[in-house]
Amino acid sequence: MATFWRRALALTALLVAAGTCSSASARTVTHKNVVSPTKLISCYAVQDSTRIECMADYLPRTGDGGGDPFLGLSARGKAIRGARGDFPGFFSPRRTLRYGDTWKRPGIRCTMRMSGLTCRNKDAHGFHLEKGNVRRF
Repeated sequence: MATFWRRALALTALLVAAGTCSSASARTVTHKNVVSPTKLISCYAVQDSTRIECMADYLPRTGDGGGDPFLGLSARGKAIRGARGDFPGFFSPRRTLRYGDTWKRPGIRCTMRMSGLTCRNKDAHGFHLEKGNVRRF
């Protein structure tokens, strides 16, 4: 009987380990307009550019009083903070990222995790967006 329980425990551990591997279901997305699973983060590829911009309701205001705040990242250089009164990605279809997915744009790679969205460029600069934890690097 003890052998049965050891085998059952080993099988359970194996199934749990297999179920937590997200790389099997992760995908690479190249859409121009994406949104996080919670819909709190929305990003789009700026037309005719190699820049992306990501918005979230919890981003701090820039202080200039105009528009919604965003974090932007180009294929080269540091991440920027800005604000805009419009949303250029409004009319293009949005793809919902799943946890583990990677969003790729020319020179930029963003990974969606349960701990938020992290984007990096060719220069290893970027940003992390998570409610209560927003940072540029």
